[in-house]
Amino acid sequence: MKLFIISNRLPVKATRTNGDFSFIPSEGGLATGLASLDLETEIHWVGWPGLYIEDENEKPQVVEYLSQHNYHPVFLSEDQVEEYYEGYSNSTIWPLCHYFFSFIKYENSYWKSYQEVNQLFAETTFPLLEDDDIVWVQDYHLMLLPQLIRTQNKFVNIGYFHHIPFPSYELFRVLPERAELLNGLLGADLIGFHTHDYMRHFVSATERVLDTHFHLDQVKHENRMVYVETFPMGINYELYSNAILNPNIQQKAKELKETFGNSKLIISVDRLDYSKGILHRLEGFYRFLESNPEYRENVSLAMIIVPSRANVEEYSSLKISIDEMIGRINGQYSTINWTPVYYFYHSFDFEELIAMYSIADIALVTPLRDGMNLVAKEYIAVKRDSPGVLILSEMAGASIELSESIIVNPNDTEEISRAILAALNMPVQEQLDSLKTMQKKISKQNVNRWAAGFVKELSEIKIRNIKLHKKRIGESKTDWIKQAYASSEKRLFILDYDGTLVGFKRKPEDAVPTDELIATLQLLCDDPSNHVVINSGRDRDTLEKWLGHLPLSLAAEHGAFYKEGGKWVENIIDMTFDEEIINILQLFVDKTLHSKLEVKNTALVWHYRNVDSWFASLREQQLVNALIEPCARLNLQILRGNKVVEIKSPQNTKGSETQRLLAQRDYDFILAMGDDITDEDIFRALPANAFTIKVGSVSEIARFFLNSQTETIPFLRRIAD
Repeated sequence: MKLFIISNRLPVKATRTNGDFSFIPSEGGLATGLASLDLETEIHWVGWPGLYIEDENEKPQVVEYLSQHNYHPVFLSEDQVEEYYEGYSNSTIWPLCHYFFSFIKYENSYWKSYQEVNQLFAETTFPLLEDDDIVWVQDYHLMLLPQLIRTQNKFVNIGYFHHIPFPSYELFRVLPERAELLNGLLGADLIGFHTHDYMRHFVSATERVLDTHFHLDQVKHENRMVYVETFPMGINYELYSNAILNPNIQQKAKELKETFGNSKLIISVDRLDYSKGILHRLEGFYRFLESNPEYRENVSLAMIIVPSRANVEEYSSLKISIDEMIGRINGQYSTINWTPVYYFYHSFDFEELIAMYSIADIALVTPLRDGMNLVAKEYIAVKRDSPGVLILSEMAGASIELSESIIVNPNDTEEISRAILAALNMPVQEQLDSLKTMQKKISKQNVNRWAAGFVKELSEIKIRNIKLHKKRIGESKTDWIKQAYASSEKRLFILDYDGTLVGFKRKPEDAVPTDELIATLQLLCDDPSNHVVINSGRDRDTLEKWLGHLPLSLAAEHGAFYKEGGKWVENIIDMTFDEEIINILQLFVDKTLHSKLEVKNTALVWHYRNVDSWFASLREQQLVNALIEPCARLNLQILRGNKVVEIKSPQNTKGSETQRLLAQRDYDFILAMGDDITDEDIFRALPANAFTIKVGSVSEIARFFLNSQTETIPFLRRIAD
């Protein structure tokens, strides 16, 4: 088994000097974090080498060198990088996911290039893969890739990790390609996010855009279960924590301390980006100096900004605004002996950065939106036993873990000012206690645990999906069931109606049987060895109207009424429902647009098939909570079905009707099909050798499943023909 990490960039970058290629480590938190993995498997990388290579004769040289390190390059043209990377990835998806709606740029050519490059990544990866390999796709540049790989290889284990925020549905829905992107991600077996908020937004968007339904952390897609989970990314804790023990770094720290003098030092480290809140941070520091004159000449801000996307208008404008803001602060407050803001517009090497972290009294990390933010964790790790204070934005994913830091709203510059003051006045012991608590967390949740946890869960999901695949009825299982059918003499068919024999309709009254269904049921009934039963939650009048002319048995309202030998039998006395329960249900109908109440002889049913998925989930839970007390008092059962909540007597279930049927005679072939939770009562009541089939989803109770309702009629016809 091999692990293939697929990301926009390889962990090394190719450069060309005098016609010769050389390779240096790539910048960026993802490349740095993943490059330090220590997993017990062979790791391969697929990505762009960071250099335009148009000459086909030069590419083999790069491929040969990189392949020695298990790196597999995807060669992109300058136009592709411009349109796919700078265009769709960073001018469309990036501002969308970071809630900068006004910065979104949309061009059809961007999307076409995004599709084209994702396909190139797929074509590079296909020949490398074997069925037992693991593919781990990284981030928003490659959201189509999981499904592209899945199309070519049904058995490979695919994971995807989204390293940036996933936006709310209201924002994500503006993308014309929203369905394509979500379907692309659902090609994965496991989709990971840093926080539960991002996971929740993804689930909401997927349910609303694709009309899927998640059960907790999983959703059925095609023939697989797709899982979503949170995995907060960590750092190489030991690397950062032990780095300051290096004598070279200690010397650098000493020299830097002398450079900055006796002033308290605040450190800020960012890539140039509007999502990082740099201007708000500067404004907060300015307000701090304005409001607390006693700290002038006693506190400095060292701002490290790594250049990024300087050719993009928003970034070049941001750079100008930052320069002006720093000039304003330094121009107004600097003295001969003191500089308020030290500005470094370049990246620091590792040793320099560690030295800066070690001497900084405060780390000011205030992004407006950030998937995780590893700078906060790096600072905490480097401090070891030294005091220090982390001021952290509540909009950074890291804030969930690092709750002992001073949490601020990054948009509130006055709050940033107050947080700086609080940090400067925090007692040393309180600083040490907070740091120790946070160090304990991030030392456990390090980058290796993050990666190992993701890969471990992905491997377990593959086992689950293999078991699921074995339950699916394909050609061989159909033939096997057909042979059992042919060799038997007394057969029982128990078939649900809605969602099994017919598809769901927006209006339940529209789910009339098709000519094909009638012909199939007649075919089954024509064999005198067959006893065919429709066991449904439908009322008896509807079943009689639609199916009463056929020579089969009917069970209505979960067996409260059944028809045998052409006659209906009432199995219980009509129920009179408490007015309180009816009023509760009617209230929810009134305040939930597109829902409806169905009143049966033995049950009350609240239908919400046409209600928005998120709103329906909320209302369903509210309704169940409201019904628990009166239903418990009256010994009534609350059933959550497929887009319905049903209140009924516990005396009648599809299982009790099945038991009644089994008591009448012995059968040497039993086949039951159903799609809903209520149908699992049938499966439970049947002997272990019965052919129990869940339609549309896998079940722990049913022996087999069919992928969708559209497969039901062809399956039954093949068995009976």
